[in-house]
Amino acid sequence: MSRTLLRVAEAAIKQKKERVSLKSKSWQVLHEEYNIGLAQGYDLKLTAQDRARLQEIIQLENGINLQETSISDFSGMHREEALEHASDEKLAGKKVKAQRLAFKVLAGQQLHINHQQYSLPEEGHIDMCLEQLKSIEHSCIIIVENYRCFDQLQKIKLNLRSEYANPLVMYRGDKEYSEQTLRQLLATVRLPVIAMFDIDLQSLLMACSFPYVIGLMCVSLQELEVLLQKGNAELYAKQLPGCQQALGVSEEPVIKSLWTLLRKHQKIWVQEHDLGAGYELRIMRFIEAEL
Repeated sequence: MSRTLLRVAEAAIKQKKERVSLKSKSWQVLHEEYNIGLAQGYDLKLTAQDRARLQEIIQLENGINLQETSISDFSGMHREEALEHASDEKLAGKKVKAQRLAFKVLAGQQLHINHQQYSLPEEGHIDMCLEQLKSIEHSCIIIVENYRCFDQLQKIKLNLRSEYANPLVMYRGDKEYSEQTLRQLLATVRLPVIAMFDIDLQSLLMACSFPYVIGLMCVSLQELEVLLQKGNAELYAKQLPGCQQALGVSEEPVIKSLWTLLRKHQKIWVQEHDLGAGYELRIMRFIEAEL
């Protein structure tokens, strides 16, 4: 049975329902495929025997003993845990990559976490569960927005001040790596955070939203002015309606300067341009950044 059918059947069993609606697609399936209940108009009459048979079917088909385990219990399980209570590991509610983070270090540097140090290949990274990352022995955290730039970080020239020269570099996230998990980590470790994002409207707003963010990586305003001649006008227009009001009231000088430049050219700059480029990215520090 599917998770939906299991929930519907369990509710009927535990609540000792004697009548349910046949307008429900789930009950139509349970009635037609498993011969459960007696149809009476738009309703389905259930007897104690029907409910007992449903419980037997669930035990036989799914390996679940409803007297010991509730279907809702599976929402908090990993796949191997679900197999202890059922025959289908996919009933587990936790995603395979739930609470996982992707991170690396700059080329030639050592990874320092959990009071240990490790060497990583330039194009490799660590995939680790949040609860396993006990401590970070780096000077700051750089968040990279796009996976290609995170993966090929060694192709981007970074000019970092000495106090930020030994960063832990973390991928912002996607459908597999949750941004919320990253935010949980940042709130806990309380390290300076540097955003390495697209220079576009949405990313400027996003950069300001991270805990303990002190600035963002960018070329100089003079260099960006030249680069924007080859920027993306279509993406600027797409993001403008949803972002212009928030950007217009920002008091952060870095954001105001970049927003003025983007608005002037009506274009944005995606960070994939930085791969293999001749220019360097430097920290544009926020004025009121504090830890």
